[in-house]
Amino acid sequence: MNVHSEGGVFNSMDKKASILHSTLKLITENGFHATPVSLIASDSGVAAGTIYRYFKNKNDIINELYANVKKDFNDAILKGMEDGFSEKEEYSLKWKNMINYFIKNPLEAKFMDQFATSPFINKEIVKSSLARYYHLRDLYKRAATSGVIRDVSYEAVMVAMLGTVNQLYRTHNSGMYKVDEKVINEVFEIFWLGIKK
Repeated sequence: MNVHSEGGVFNSMDKKASILHSTLKLITENGFHATPVSLIASDSGVAAGTIYRYFKNKNDIINELYANVKKDFNDAILKGMEDGFSEKEEYSLKWKNMINYFIKNPLEAKFMDQFATSPFINKEIVKSSLARYYHLRDLYKRAATSGVIRDVSYEAVMVAMLGTVNQLYRTHNSGMYKVDEKVINEVFEIFWLGIKK
C-alpha cells in the first residue's frame, strides 16, 4: 500500500513505514519543532516506546526520511532512461520527471524544500544523497564537451534546471495558472534555450 497517490517512498505500511509517513505528513504541516515524537506516535498508531526501537530520536527519523525521499526522487528522475538519448532528450526526460515527481508527491516536494539546507540533516547523509545525482553531472559534461550547451558552469545549469522545475511546481500547486502538458513542454523549451549553444 502506497502512502501517497503515485509511487513514492513507502511501499508497505509496516510500523517503520507508518512512522516515516506520519513524520513526513506532520513535519510538512507543522514544522520540525512543532512535531514531537508523541504526535508522531499518535498519528502513526505506533507507541512512542516502539518508535524508539526503530529510531534513536526525532533527528534520526528525519535523517532516514530525508535519505529515503532523496533516493526516491533520484529513482524518479531516471525513470524511462534509455541508451542512445541525445543530450537534449536526456535533459528533457529528467527535467520532466522532476516536475512530475513534485506534482504527484507534494509532501515529499515540500519536505525537500524545507530541509534542503537544514542543520537537522547529517552532513554524511547529505553527501551520500548528492552522490546519487552523479548522472546529472555526467550529462552536463557530455553536453559541454560535445558543444551542445553554452560555456556555462554545472552549477549555473543546475540552478536554471531546478529553478524552472521548482517555480513550475509552485505555480501548479498555487492554482494561479493552469499547468498542463503544453505549459510543461513550453517551460522546458525556455530552460533549454537558456543553456543550449
